[in-house]
Amino acid sequence: MNTDQLIDKLVAEGAQKPLPHPIKQILFWTLGALVYLAAFCLFVGFRDDIAVKLADPLYIAELILMSLAALSAACAAVYLSRPDCGQMPWIKYVPFGFIILWAVVAFLGFKNSGGLQIADIANQYKIDCPLTIFLFSLPPGIAMFLLIRKGAPMQLYWAGIMAAMSVTAFAYVGMRLVEMNDNPAHLIFWHALPVMIMSIAGMLAGRYTLRWF
Repeated sequence: MNTDQLIDKLVAEGAQKPLPHPIKQILFWTLGALVYLAAFCLFVGFRDDIAVKLADPLYIAELILMSLAALSAACAAVYLSRPDCGQMPWIKYVPFGFIILWAVVAFLGFKNSGGLQIADIANQYKIDCPLTIFLFSLPPGIAMFLLIRKGAPMQLYWAGIMAAMSVTAFAYVGMRLVEMNDNPAHLIFWHALPVMIMSIAGMLAGRYTLRWF
């Protein structure tokens, strides 16, 4: 669709109700995500050693960095729902900074661990972790995509990957709060890698579900 066709489409549709301010949408979604995360942890049950883990700096750093990745991805998704990206096109790169910092923390944990290597972990076929992450992400993911569709996103791939990353990163945090497995290789292969794959899938989903023009 060229510019003239886009203008004709907007004129034909007439005036639309303005979207709420991005900050308001982000706060609303974040509150809902935190309530959903708390409900998940209470339903499944926190890991038995949660009190001990909360005294571990690497564990706390891991949770904080992945939470920031989720929150920044949600912010990016909301701003990308505007045609001009809220005049902040750079915001879509912010989550990757937190992912890189998380990877540094994971590397430090790997150096301090005497656990199994990646090849051994891959052969264990622990698909229950990726499946739980996917199922956990599904309800808030649908909500996020519907939220973006209320706007007029132009960068569909970016909006999709940010929407998916926001919910799968929160799912990662939820899994770390309930699962008693701290092996870095397990976390990378069966937790972080599924988050990345699902985020890429979200990019493709955005291409087909967020189109409005």
